[in-house]
Amino acid sequence: MNRLFAKVGIALTAALLGIGIILYQQNSLKESFGRIESTNQTFQKLHTDIVTLQHTVLQANYFLYFNTDRILQESKTITNELQSLEKKIRDNADYYPYTLHHLRKTQALFAKRVETIHDFLTLNASLKNSFVYLPTLARKAYTLFDITKPLDREIILLLSKINTSLFLAKNALDESFVEELHTYEKELAGYLRRIGEKRKARLLEASYRHLNVFVSYFPRFHKELNEILDKSMVHSLEKTFRLFSKESKKELDHINTIGNVFLLIYLGTILVVIYFIIHSEKENIRLKKMRDWLEKSLVTDPLTGLLNREAYHHRKNLLSKPALILLNIDRFKHINEFYGAAIGDAVLQECTKRLKTLLQTSQKASLYRLGGDDFGVLFEYENQDEIEALIGEIFDSCDNTSFEINGLVIDISMSAGASTAKERLLETADMALKAAKSSRRSRYLIFNPSMDVSETIARNIHAIQQLKTAIANDEIFPYFQPIVDLESGKTVKYEALARMRTASKEVLTPYHFLEAAKQAKLSGTITATILRQTLETARQSGAHFSVNISSGDIASSYDKKIICGLLHEYEEIADRITFEILESEEIEDYELVADFLNRVRHHGCKIAIDDFGSGYSNFEKLLQLDIDFLKIDGSLIKNIDHDTHAELIVRTIVEFAKGAGIETVAEFVHSEAVLRKVKSLGIGFGQGFFLGKPLPFSDCPECQIKDS
Repeated sequence: MNRLFAKVGIALTAALLGIGIILYQQNSLKESFGRIESTNQTFQKLHTDIVTLQHTVLQANYFLYFNTDRILQESKTITNELQSLEKKIRDNADYYPYTLHHLRKTQALFAKRVETIHDFLTLNASLKNSFVYLPTLARKAYTLFDITKPLDREIILLLSKINTSLFLAKNALDESFVEELHTYEKELAGYLRRIGEKRKARLLEASYRHLNVFVSYFPRFHKELNEILDKSMVHSLEKTFRLFSKESKKELDHINTIGNVFLLIYLGTILVVIYFIIHSEKENIRLKKMRDWLEKSLVTDPLTGLLNREAYHHRKNLLSKPALILLNIDRFKHINEFYGAAIGDAVLQECTKRLKTLLQTSQKASLYRLGGDDFGVLFEYENQDEIEALIGEIFDSCDNTSFEINGLVIDISMSAGASTAKERLLETADMALKAAKSSRRSRYLIFNPSMDVSETIARNIHAIQQLKTAIANDEIFPYFQPIVDLESGKTVKYEALARMRTASKEVLTPYHFLEAAKQAKLSGTITATILRQTLETARQSGAHFSVNISSGDIASSYDKKIICGLLHEYEEIADRITFEILESEEIEDYELVADFLNRVRHHGCKIAIDDFGSGYSNFEKLLQLDIDFLKIDGSLIKNIDHDTHAELIVRTIVEFAKGAGIETVAEFVHSEAVLRKVKSLGIGFGQGFFLGKPLPFSDCPECQIKDS
């Protein structure tokens, strides 16, 4: 989770950095372009304003009446614009060093030009005054002077020439007329000395003063006007603009370089985000595959690829009338044990192929592996004939063809249980399968209520719980039933019979808990418990006892170790114990049993075969075990007083025992008639309710019997 948060954090940081870079770049470019564009416009406006100022100055020259404040305002505007432009350039002086330098020179030039303009306006005002007065004085001369007189006529003619040259000089701005006007000035001065009449003299004196003003000021006026109108200011501004254009290109190049760097960074951030997107997508794909695999593994058996029990339950719920055929490979355990698990797995895989081939034409049947070597065929039920037909096809498929695996030829057969009980489909099919497996006639059975062993299972579970509670609370204890010497009529030993006291203080016989003890593998614990208490009773009473032991107890190294340990602990009285092995139980390993018997014999114990005649007695094997007693099963004894067939069997057993030197004990002696019969047959000992019921040792009538 922390790793995911870190990735998301990095991706978000990269994305935010990218967005920040883009925004910064856009803002920077916008600001730079805006500033450059604004500066360009300022340059253009300055150029226009300077030209306009020159034009205005020129107008001021020609127009007699002109508002010079306009010129001053335009000059001030240009000055302010130059200052504003200088500030803009100065703020980015790193990019515009030459522009700034030259702009300041242009500012200085314009400041000097402003001074010239001020001076020019003063001169212009004086010249205009003289320029206006001289024609007026000439026109007035016509009224004062007599044109018929030679001198007056010369003066009037001179004044006319002066006005003509003055007009030409002023309007043509031709300084060459100044020399001519200077000559006229001298002539006018000569006439002034010659004229006697005061009025004429004042007119000539006034004309002379104005002409002197014009002649004196016009060269300077002309020079300053030329300075104002010359192109140096415009050229300086244009040069500044060119420098600005050149340096602004450098700034744009620099901005573009930074922009490219930012773009690379932005692309880098995009690559980071893309990487995380791709990585996340790959992770999603991997997780999806893992999820698909997990989902598939949840419903798929990894060995066979078949749907498993989880998938079976899901599919079953979709069917309105489901039918299940539960198939089991006969003696599959033997295949595993003989050939190994790898071959067993291969058999399961071959079975899968064969069943899939058989069922591939069936659109409605689906195949499952429901555990171990159990296969399930689930389909919509129509009739029982269909179930039996399908089972027949499956059996034929398995029976008629051998499996060839790694060069081995293996034949298998199958058993089947089927059910249509929807609510307990698998459970009831399994009951039918178990019934078929235990049947000697049918390889398959279809469930019917008589096969329902759920109540039995429930009783066993309850019995196991009861048994564990009793063991934990030391409520397993022995009752003792006397074994009587039939010749003397005396009790010679007692058989210790296990009892269990329940929470309700009810004392139960092994019938109620022995099977549960076997299933829970607690029979060894019970045997050890009974043996310990019996040994303690033997120590206290000096009597002899028989204790039952199963072949399962003997096969368990753990139980065997405990039993031998008890015998060692009670070594001095161990020879008073006879172990009774149930003949009805199938003894699988005679060597193992013989080894155990030799070990207990080492402690002086004796050996008896219990319930002899109830199983498949193997006389040869029994002789190898070197036993001391044969306890003839009660099923042969209980009716022996009137059952000739039972009598014949018992007689045979007794003769066999005598021949082998083995003592015999008749069980289930429940009446005097039976007692007389077993005596007559030569059986040495008897045991049964007629001779004595199982009781706590303290309640036994002859509990004071001592070791002889």
